[in-house]
Amino acid sequence: MFLFQVYRDARRQKKENITFQAVGVDGQAIYQYNYDGTSNAGETINLSTELGLGSQHLTLRQLGKTRSFYSFSQGKFSLVQKDFTSGAVAQYIDFYTNTSARSVVWGINNEESVFFGYYTPQGSTNLAIQNIGLNDFQGSDLSLEFNIEQLYQPLYHDGKLFITYQNSASNYKISVYDTDTYALLQTIDYGSSSPSILIDDNGDLDVFKFTDGSTVGFERRDIGNLTVFEELDFELNQRFPAGPFNGHLKDGTLYYEYEYSQPFDLETVPAVLDLETGENRILDLLGTINQIEAAEGINIYVVWQQYGATEDVFLVSYGIFKDSPILEGGVMVLSPEGSLLNNIHLPFVSTYFVK
Repeated sequence: MFLFQVYRDARRQKKENITFQAVGVDGQAIYQYNYDGTSNAGETINLSTELGLGSQHLTLRQLGKTRSFYSFSQGKFSLVQKDFTSGAVAQYIDFYTNTSARSVVWGINNEESVFFGYYTPQGSTNLAIQNIGLNDFQGSDLSLEFNIEQLYQPLYHDGKLFITYQNSASNYKISVYDTDTYALLQTIDYGSSSPSILIDDNGDLDVFKFTDGSTVGFERRDIGNLTVFEELDFELNQRFPAGPFNGHLKDGTLYYEYEYSQPFDLETVPAVLDLETGENRILDLLGTINQIEAAEGINIYVVWQQYGATEDVFLVSYGIFKDSPILEGGVMVLSPEGSLLNNIHLPFVSTYFVK
């Protein structure tokens, strides 16, 4: 009885320590939600009203606690930023006019500039990057490689932009672009190995290298000089997407999104992988969903999941199936062992959690 009470008290304390911020939509507007575990209460903010956003945006980017919302209208890009700590807002409306000379694939920014990855001329796959200063909307272009096969999402950290792509020979490469000097620092060729990347808790670049087999190569690169200082191999029966992926590496443990082979009731679930021992714990998210649906008489679908390193929990957002154009949902808070710590209802569907 004593051990059970200690376990129950520990779960209650962990539940009370959980705070998070979410961004999502209800079909008509974009929202922010601030949850405080101590009071078990949340605040909903209509970002469409506050920031002048429509119900749609191209993409979300995060730098520190600042969220960047990109939109495109009548041939022009706009950027609206909000600091989720101070509440400060910056707007760059129609800061860039696209032309028929290029086809923009993605955009990302730091504090001073926006960086567009694009193909030029339009209709080709000649990869280039353009920087645009947010103070004067001026910039320059840098050609990276002609006639590539595939461009993946970028990753920004500490003045470096990591651009993953597959060239015309089907080789995977990561070009490292200096966002202060607007110069190419290095291009790393991984050949036929597909690289999945993230920045770990120490600020280093971690690369997971996938081939056709089940053995995964792992390397850790110093973020300063990009040299490899740690390597190992482990077994895993799936591969992550090329470029940045939804994972967090802390103390040799990877908290990530496990993808089921289809058909299955769920596409992805939270998972925990020990890189040293190879132990791969896949959480029973389906069982948790069944528990919530039975208790509350609803049917739900999973939208997004993310590991919160500060609170050491998985946040899993979901929507509720219902006959209405207005979306509603909630957030499941799970321990790394799979216990349901909390289930929080939202008047919208969360699509992102602020890190």
